[in-house]
Formats: sequence, structure tokens, C-alpha cells
Amino acid sequence: MSMKYKHLLSPLKIGNIVLKNRMISPNSLPHFLQGPEGYPAESITAHLANRAKNGAAIVTLRGAFDPAFPPPFGDAFHFPHFNISDPKSQNYLSHFAEAIHFYDSKAAVSIWPSEPDGYSVSPRPEFGPPVPGQESKYTKEITEEMLKRMVDSYVEQCCLIKMLGFDMASLYFPYRVSLAATFLSPLTNKRTDKFGGSLENRARFPLMICQAIKKACGDDFLVEAIMSGEEPEGGYSLNDTVAFAKMAEGYIDILHLRAGDGDLSHPTGFNYKSNTTPYIHYTEAIKESEVQMVVATAGGYLDLDLCEDVIASGKTDLIAMARSWISNPDYGEKAYQGKNEDVIPCIKCNKCHIEKMNGPYVSICSVNPLIGLEHKISTMISPPTDSKKVAIIGGGPAGMEAALVAAERGHRVTLYEKTDTLGGQMKHADFASFKWPLHDFKEYLIRQINKAKIEVRLSTEVTPEMINAESYDAIFVAIGSTPVIPPIPGVDSGNVTVAENVFGNEANLDKNVVVIGGGEIGVETGIHLAQNGHNVVVLEMRGRLAADCTTVHYREMFEAAWESQDNFSYQLKAKCTAISGDEVTYVDADGNQKTIKAGSVVLAVGTSPKQEAALSFYGAADKFFMVGDCQSAANIQKCMRSSFAAASRL
Repeated sequence: MSMKYKHLLSPLKIGNIVLKNRMISPNSLPHFLQGPEGYPAESITAHLANRAKNGAAIVTLRGAFDPAFPPPFGDAFHFPHFNISDPKSQNYLSHFAEAIHFYDSKAAVSIWPSEPDGYSVSPRPEFGPPVPGQESKYTKEITEEMLKRMVDSYVEQCCLIKMLGFDMASLYFPYRVSLAATFLSPLTNKRTDKFGGSLENRARFPLMICQAIKKACGDDFLVEAIMSGEEPEGGYSLNDTVAFAKMAEGYIDILHLRAGDGDLSHPTGFNYKSNTTPYIHYTEAIKESEVQMVVATAGGYLDLDLCEDVIASGKTDLIAMARSWISNPDYGEKAYQGKNEDVIPCIKCNKCHIEKMNGPYVSICSVNPLIGLEHKISTMISPPTDSKKVAIIGGGPAGMEAALVAAERGHRVTLYEKTDTLGGQMKHADFASFKWPLHDFKEYLIRQINKAKIEVRLSTEVTPEMINAESYDAIFVAIGSTPVIPPIPGVDSGNVTVAENVFGNEANLDKNVVVIGGGEIGVETGIHLAQNGHNVVVLEMRGRLAADCTTVHYREMFEAAWESQDNFSYQLKAKCTAISGDEVTYVDADGNQKTIKAGSVVLAVGTSPKQEAALSFYGAADKFFMVGDCQSAANIQKCMRSSFAAASRL
């Protein structure tokens, strides 16, 4: 074991339980990893067991429920929910716990029941769209007798999961999305009885839960409470959180503090910066209060050097990580080997969170093509039979991934790139400050290429004849796509360019810029230009900007960014009809023709795969593969998955 991270990898004793290190895996996992099964599917067990194998001291499964109090959201988003009173589910849950224990990790279950139907902490309008002609229905205030039944339910579930082999219950109290959380928050708790008003009263129900569980399950079963460190204006403060911790001393073993909702510095957010510790002051406050309680912080931790420093500082005992293991199936192994430079950066795309609400129901990660395949990848890939001479044409993400996988499988790889640097379309991230995660990923791939036994030939325009002359056994074509040029009068004017040419050439553009196309690329380009002082107007034919990107990514990143830029504006349902001189003409949503002054026009209306150019290499080697954008214009996730799959078959 490397002693580089001696604090991060040091054991921790909590009650009668010893954790093998300070890294824990919370109840976050890629959506759609679990199907409609009422028990942990093989896919979710394999994925989470791999986290245990690779360093997670605690692995939390989401989430058990009592049929009397079904979980919030039901089956929405394919959140895993397991009826632990069902014998079939119990069998699979025991197998899950055993898989986690195999790697000397502790198994936990997140318990997150909802309030009884029609009831809530305080009366509020019921969820759902209003019905025309009907008055809004309001929930009733949940009664003390109901609360006692819910406490009994918590205890029964915890006793059962302990019997099934689990070591900890994780109680979900943040963001005002669980009943206990709504009691804690003055934003939702408007009661006037002993469960409302003061912090002591608002904390009464959550404390009843924790006290009852600890009394029933003892010191060899841990209780974790996950909370927001503080809430927005009108909610509870950090001082309140410290006071709650003092009340809960002896009943909560681990207090796991997260961001407050509505916080745009959240690790999923546009404003989140690399190598920061955004919420360490929450756990530090608990530490300074001398409450006898283990604390866990969270907040996009990935850099192992930073993790070591945080634990060494004494400001927290544990670090909860989710995307560290999603983007790095061997994250913990890299920690034990001291290889921080080999950690795969998460690019903050949020595709693991909610990629598609309408299917396909497949868990994905842009930088880890193995995600969701852990339970079956060994049957999908055969060992190579011999070492082949392989050519990779194109040094973007698809080409680099194909080269790395082929080299790892023992093939002799030459990577060709027509420009003087690797990176492909990711090179624009060098110029946009908010694209630092993509820049980090580009640099990671280049670093791995340089470490591998791969011959790289830059500034080399490859032809089929060249490949044929070199007698390659296999060829991977990863030459990307080309920008679509729409048939707009004036599109060939000298002041018109495409989005990929903007980055690094901002000074060559006029002060006033119109971006035609408000998809993800158009919006990113527009925000970047606005941040560089240009006055930007984005024209988008659809009814929403960045309509195809992940909902969370849209809200937390794009919307927050453009709303902070007074020099960024947009027109929806707008069709550009002409470009003439320094004017752009478009038809608005009402059919009115309008013009905008624009000294420069940027096209961002999509890309077209270079299929014909790629197909020209067919026959230049015995085996031929098209990967990435030249196969079909796609995103990094599809480029990485297609390259991994193709190179794994060689």
C-alpha cells in the first residue's frame, strides 16, 4: 500500500465497527442502473460491490421501504426501492450485503419513507396540476399517532436490515424531500404544537427516529443522518445544524452534511470550481463544537491529494463520494497505489444523474464506458488471440480511447493526428474557463497516451494508400464530423464562422455577435463570448435553449450562467432567414420578420459525420472500424463507448 495517502486510507472506529478507510459511497448512483425489480438487480449489486472492491469503506444501497409508507417519487427515474418485508427482496438484500462484506466494507441501506397519503408536516396544496373548475386540495397535518407509527416503521426496517446482514441505516434528512426533513425546516414546518416552532420542537420527530433505532439496534449497528449543512433564507442555519448535532449526540453515529438546496456552487453546477472544498466549513463547525459524533463531508471530491489534505486537516472524518466511483471503476485502487495522475476526471455532464426521462433506460457515464456493464462485461469481451499492428486515425476522444484500449490488450498501436496536438473537439475547453472539467479530461487522455506504448504521429494527414503501405492488421477511423452549414442566404459572408472556430479566436469577432443555433454547443459558445465581453444574441428554432441536454445540467449550469450575463440574450422559436452585411434577419414565434445588428455570426446548427471520408479507408487493413463522430455525430459518452466496444473486440 502506498503511504502517500496515509490519512485518507487510515481506519476509523465508530462504536463497535471499524471502517477500513475514510472514503464512503453514499446513496447516489447512476439512474436506470436498477430496473423495475423489487429487489437489488444483478447490475446494481455488481456496480456497488465494485465500489467496495475499490476502496469504499461504506457502500449504501438506496433504498428500503415499508409498504405502509412508500418512498417519494415512486418508480420515477428508476430509483431503486425495495420492499424489505417481501421474502424475495430479503434474499437478494442479504446477497447484496454479503457481496459488500467480501471486500471488508460495510453495507448500508438508505431509508426514505414518505408521509401518509394526503398528509404532510403542515397543510399545503397537494402535488399535481390544478384541475380547472375545482378548488386546490390541501393536505392535512400529520398527527402525532401517525408519527409514532412511522417511528415504529423505521425501527422495524432497521431491525430487519440488521438481521439481513447490513451494518448501517442511512436516514435521508436534506433538501426538504423527506418527512423528517420537512419537520426540521422552518420553511415547511408551520406547526404550532410540540413538533413546530423552536428548533427543539422541529427536531423532535427526527430525534425520535434516531433514538428508537439506536435503542433497538445497539452500538454494533450504525445510524447515519444526511442533512443540508444549512438552508436558503428562511430555513435553518449552520448554527441550528450544530445545535441539532448536540441534541442527537449518542443517537446519530455519522452526520453527513451536504449542500443547501438552491446553492449554485453545488458540485453539479456551473459555478463549481476545481479542487475546492465547498462544504468543509459545515463539518468543521461540528468538530469545533466538540460534539462526539463522526462527520462526513461531500462536494465533488475526486483529487486524491485534496482528499488527503482534507482528512489530515481534522475538519472532517469521512468523505462521501459518488461520481468518483462512477467515473473511475478502480478509484480506490488508484488511492492505494498513490496514482492521483491516473484518476479519470468527471466532466460534470450530469448524464449519470438523469440522462433520458423517456428512455432508453440505460445508465451511462461520459468518461467510463464500463458503467452499467459490470455484471456482464466478462462475458462480452474475449481475450486477444495475438498481438496486431493497429492504426488509429484521429486524435480526439474516440481515437485516444481506441488507442488506449487496443494498447492495453497488447496490440502495437500507432495514433495519427492531422493537427499538431491531440484532443480533437475537446481542445476548445482550453479557452472556456467553465469547461475546465473537459479540459482536465482531455489532459488525462493525453497523459495516458504518453504513458502507454503508443506511437503518436502528429501533423500527419493520413491516406488509405499510406495505411495500405504500412501493412496494418486493423484500422480504427476516428476522424470526427464537420459543422453543418444551413442554406441561409448570406451564410458564405466573410463575417460568418462556425462554433468550433470561435475558441481561441475571440478577438477576431465583432463586439456584437449572433449565434444561430441554441443547442448545447450554441449556448456554450454564446456564454463564452458573453464572458469575454461580446454582446450575444442566440437564435433557436425550438422552444427552449439547450433542449437536448440533461435537465439538471440545463438548470444548474446553463440557466444560471446566462442569467448572470447581461450581455447574453436569446430568441426562441426564431428562424433565421438571411445574413446581410452586419444584419441578421429572422422570423419570430408570431411570424414577424425582425433584424438584429451583428458584426459577426456564429453557426451552431449541428454536425455531420465524415462517413464518406471514413469509408475510403475500408480495405486498407484486414479489420476496419469506424468509431466516434465519423460513425454518427454524437457526444463524448457515445464516442467513448463506441471506441471501447470496438477496441475490446480486437
